[in-house]
Amino acid sequence: MKSNWFTKFLLSFLSIVGTVDLFLYIAMPLLPFKLSKYALPFGLVCMGSAILFSIGFSIYWHIKEKKGSFNSEKWHLWLTSLLRYWIAMKITSFGFEKIMGINFAPSFNANDTPAGLLDGQQLTWIYYSYSYGISLVIAFFQIVGGYLLLFRKTILLAIAMLLPVMFNILLINIFYGIGPITTLTALSTVLGLSYLLYQRKEEIMALFLNFENNLPSVGSRIFRNVARILCVIIPVAFLLYYKSDVYASSKYFGKWNVETMKRNGKPIAEDAWEKDTTAWKNIYFEERGKILYTPNPYKYDDNTSILMKYEYVKVKDAIRVISYEKNPQQPDTISVQINKFKGNSMEWNMVLYNDTIQMQLKKEL
Repeated sequence: MKSNWFTKFLLSFLSIVGTVDLFLYIAMPLLPFKLSKYALPFGLVCMGSAILFSIGFSIYWHIKEKKGSFNSEKWHLWLTSLLRYWIAMKITSFGFEKIMGINFAPSFNANDTPAGLLDGQQLTWIYYSYSYGISLVIAFFQIVGGYLLLFRKTILLAIAMLLPVMFNILLINIFYGIGPITTLTALSTVLGLSYLLYQRKEEIMALFLNFENNLPSVGSRIFRNVARILCVIIPVAFLLYYKSDVYASSKYFGKWNVETMKRNGKPIAEDAWEKDTTAWKNIYFEERGKILYTPNPYKYDDNTSILMKYEYVKVKDAIRVISYEKNPQQPDTISVQINKFKGNSMEWNMVLYNDTIQMQLKKEL
C-alpha cells in the first residue's frame, strides 16, 4: 500500500502524538501533588518528542518504501488501529465524564456572576451544565460511537456519529476561547476521524455518484426549477423586509444610561433608585419593539424593572411607547419626543401616567 510522504506523516503524527496525549490525559491527574509542578514541562517534553519521532518515522518509512524494503501495509494497519483505539478511548472517556457529572459540572461562582462578566468558557460551561439531559445525549453519541470505532465493519457508522459532534465541539472551543489544550485535543480528534473517513473516500464517492433516486418526479422540469429558485428567494426576501422593518430603529438599540432625570420639572436624586423603582438608571432598547426600564444601575433586575413595547414611525423618526403595566387590556400609548440625538446621546421627553418625564441618556458602548 504505497502512499505519498504527507499521508505517511499525517497517519504517524495523528496515531503517535494522539496516543502520547491519551497517556498524559490519564497519567497526569494521578501524579502526587508534590510532583504536579513537573506536569507541564514533562508533558511538553513528551509531546515534543512524539512530534519529532512521528516526523522522523514518516521520513524513514517513505525512504524504505521507495527501496522496496518496508512492509507498508503492516505499518499502515498498525498505525490506523492505534489511531482508532486512542480516539475511541478518549471520546468514550468524555462520554462517561458527562454521565458521571464530571464534565459540565456546575460552577457555583459562575452562577453568581453577571452574564456580561463571564468569559466564553464560563458561558459554555453554564449553558451545557444547565441540562443534564443534553449531556446524556452527547454522551450517548460519544460512547456508542467510540465503541463502534473499535470494529472495522462499523468504522463508517462510528465516524458518522462522532464527527459532527466533535466538529461542533471544536468550533465551540475555537470561537468561545475554551483553551489551547482542550482545543488541540478536539482538533486532533477531528483530524483523526477525518483521516479515517479519507481512507474510505473511494467507497463514499461511489455511494454519492452512483446513487439513484427511483421516486417519480413531481411536476414538469420548469415547475421544479421555479420551486427551487423560490425556496431561496422567498426566505431572503422575507429577511430583507424584516430587517428593513424591525431594524429601522436600530440606531436606538442598546443600553442607555440615564444621566439625569426630571419628573414634573423636579430633578431625581442620584440615590433615589434605592427606594423608588421609577427612578430609572438604565434603559434597554431592544429589537422587536421591546424596551425595559430598570432602576438598578449595576445590574438588570426583572422584579423591579418595567417592560414596555414601542412602535417606531420611520417617516417621522418618532417613537410611541406602549405601557401595559396599569391596564393590560387597554394599554397606554405614550408619544416620546426625542431631542438632540447624536448617536450615543439623546434627550427624552414624555408624559407617563400624568407625570412629565425628562431624561438625558447616554449610550453605553
